[in-house]
Amino acid sequence: MDEKKQRRMISNRESARRSRWRKKRHLENLTEELNQLKEENRELKNRLSWVLNKSHVVLRENERLTSEFVALWGRLSELNQISAAMQSQ
Repeated sequence: MDEKKQRRMISNRESARRSRWRKKRHLENLTEELNQLKEENRELKNRLSWVLNKSHVVLRENERLTSEFVALWGRLSELNQISAAMQSQ
């Protein structure tokens, strides 16, 4: 009976050792994944910042072009009115 008990105790210790090893490996894998995700998150934030910056540049350029279009359209309307007035005379 003592021999059986001793074998069982050794088996339990070995099982506990394997369990601790698996837990350690799992924690190491999670830590590695966390570091990779942090790096990916940092890269995505940088890309987002770049895209937002470009978006603001494009929006400002669009506003400038829209303003220029309105001014040119108004000037064209004036010239058309002048041309129509000159033709009717």
